[in-house]
Amino acid sequence: MLTLFAMSLFLSAFLLFLVQPMIAKMVLPLLGGTPAVWNTCMLFFQVMLLAGYGYVHALTTRFSIRQQVSAHIMLLCAPLLLLPIGVASHWVVLSPVHPIPWLLGLLTLSVGLPFFVLSTTAPLLQKWFSSLEHASARDPYFLYAASNMGSMLALLGYPVMIEPYFPLKSEQWFSQSWMWSLGYACLLMLVSVCGWIVWQSSTPVVVKAQRDVAVGRTAIVSSPPNSFTYLRWVALAFIPSSLMLGATAYITLNIAAIPLLWVIPLALYLLSFILVFSKWPSVVHRAMVVTMPLAILLLVLSLMPSGVTVRFWIIILLHLATLFVVALVCHGELARSRPPITHLTMFYLLMSVGGALGGTFNALVAPMVFNGIVEYQLVLVLAGLVLPYGKGSSAAEGSRWSWTRVTTGGGILHDVGWVFFLGLVTLGLVWLSTSTGQGPPVLASLSPSLFQGIESVSRLIDVPSKQLVALAACGLPLLLCYGCVARPLRLGLGLGAILIASSYSAGIHDDVVLYQERTFFGVLKVERSQEENWHKLVHGATNHGKQSLDPSRRDEPLTYYHRSGPIGQAFATWQGPYAKRQIAVIGLGTGTLASYIQPGQSLTFYEIDPAVVRIALSPRYFTYYEAGQQRGGDLRVVLGDARLKLGEAPDHRYDLIVLDAFSSDAIPVHLITREAVAMYLRKLTDDGVVTVHISNRYLGLEPVLGNLAKDLSLVGLKQFDDESDKQFPGKSSSDWVLLARRKEAFGSLGDDTRWTPLRQDLRVGVWTDDFSNVLSVFDWTSRH
Repeated sequence: MLTLFAMSLFLSAFLLFLVQPMIAKMVLPLLGGTPAVWNTCMLFFQVMLLAGYGYVHALTTRFSIRQQVSAHIMLLCAPLLLLPIGVASHWVVLSPVHPIPWLLGLLTLSVGLPFFVLSTTAPLLQKWFSSLEHASARDPYFLYAASNMGSMLALLGYPVMIEPYFPLKSEQWFSQSWMWSLGYACLLMLVSVCGWIVWQSSTPVVVKAQRDVAVGRTAIVSSPPNSFTYLRWVALAFIPSSLMLGATAYITLNIAAIPLLWVIPLALYLLSFILVFSKWPSVVHRAMVVTMPLAILLLVLSLMPSGVTVRFWIIILLHLATLFVVALVCHGELARSRPPITHLTMFYLLMSVGGALGGTFNALVAPMVFNGIVEYQLVLVLAGLVLPYGKGSSAAEGSRWSWTRVTTGGGILHDVGWVFFLGLVTLGLVWLSTSTGQGPPVLASLSPSLFQGIESVSRLIDVPSKQLVALAACGLPLLLCYGCVARPLRLGLGLGAILIASSYSAGIHDDVVLYQERTFFGVLKVERSQEENWHKLVHGATNHGKQSLDPSRRDEPLTYYHRSGPIGQAFATWQGPYAKRQIAVIGLGTGTLASYIQPGQSLTFYEIDPAVVRIALSPRYFTYYEAGQQRGGDLRVVLGDARLKLGEAPDHRYDLIVLDAFSSDAIPVHLITREAVAMYLRKLTDDGVVTVHISNRYLGLEPVLGNLAKDLSLVGLKQFDDESDKQFPGKSSSDWVLLARRKEAFGSLGDDTRWTPLRQDLRVGVWTDDFSNVLSVFDWTSRH
């Protein structure tokens, strides 16, 4: 009996979290693969989970067991009419101006009902199990661990065991969609058997629901929950949910835009549930409570401008470890304060409320309120504020917050005064440790003797003096903050004061931010270098182009588009009678490619982000586009998904199509599939060329295009240009690919030794709209 219920919960959770990466894989390409797409998907999943838990609470509190079984079996049958699952893209039209409502509507139409039905299984089967004559029925919460085990297995297994070997939504029975449908049919049978067992049980639910036992070393709270307990459950669920999404966005935008990285934070989030709802020892929980402020302080140190350079994977591990510890503490507090089974459905309902609020805050509220990933730091502050007491031996004592001690030891006024002092100390120390350009910090000019002493220490420990000063300036306020660990109000507000003060102080010497905007597609900043005379467009941690402010170099293409680079060589070859008259470019950036346009040529940019269009077309920031028009070029911008909009263009219109959507590591896969390249060929003239920019820190896309070229009988060339700023000021190394029907279309580039034939790899396969395998081209040796 127990095995049957555990299998049902496991399969339900497996299917629930298998459909998430499946549907995300279907919709991610439509919006450029940005982390905000995944956050919006997570919001949808959390809201549907809330709806499912609300349904279970209403069902189990208002109807008898037999009525519950009858109603739920009928609900389980409803999604059979919608199988196999898929994206209902023909129902709606992509709106780049309002992508969040569009995406939520698309998800609702596509998988809303199946996901809602699956989300009801975990609390409902636990409630049904508690009504049976079984030794474990008095505390069914342990089944939640089995449910989350299925969730994590599906999440981690998808990119490794499912995505590389099975097509997404083809008509074959072994496609992901059809196999998922088969799994759902098995679940329907398992839940029906569980319902039949409960139906046959004669044990009154009310008698069972009044049981109250001690499980292991943790006593289940017997008193009925009050309003404060309800709010506490919501807050403890909100913080890990928001922190998970915030960590995902921060890591992928500011550290490493590694595809599928979002899987790891979600897996750690689920693992914390598995651990704390299984025989989680109190001594381990207390150890996590002690560790949490240390982890948060170390993470805050990494967010401050310390100037210390650490390998990117170490920083990523720090972010993930902090998320995991905070989730263990918050979810551990939830597990320790779980109520008797009479309140089981309310407990899960309020947990889902907190999770949905976290998703709503990160996906909807934060992008409208903040122009950066500020919600991440804000939730770290909230985590400090809810640090539990953690020293009690019982659940009731050990799981209460220590806010009750706020009024002791000086009161709130002393707390506020301390936080103000901590902010001033941070402001002064960080200002002293910063400098302009490559020179020494301000401290060196104010106190040369002290700085000389620091330099002596730095030589002794082999750490640059500038970094040592910055590390000490950032670390001292955090040490003072740690002294307040027994007072969570001081700890949390102190963290906030340190983050605000350090950010403001460091900004005095940073490059001037002329413009910053946060959109669905990320955070865009236009910076002016105080050391070098140019403007730069930054998207997260990726440079999307820059332009010199020197009048003599104003029209010079820089970064990946330098005249000495591969794309510059191509345009130099295609001049005069060989010039490409009609050109399409996917990805606007700063509009740098407009610098190659001459009178009589037409250039159409396809761009999905309206903010990028506003920035590139504003002469205040960049003038490439305006200068191209002034030279007599016919330039225009088409807003929307490039593949959809380019597909609307007349066939055989373009002589050249440039795919420039790959300078960031969050690649839009749907632009390099067999169907996409076939569409490009239809839009090209007979001697047309497709040029693909594949510069990437973590993905080697050459074999993807090599396999496509072979499959479509195309000729392909590739050049990696590693010449950078050292040889040519403002230039960046870049990787470019050329595709055409015949070698003659390349002109003299076909015989240029710098261009080599495309490499193929059978292990990568031929990417299609139905199949792609990002892990097969991931560079595991990357040191960026």
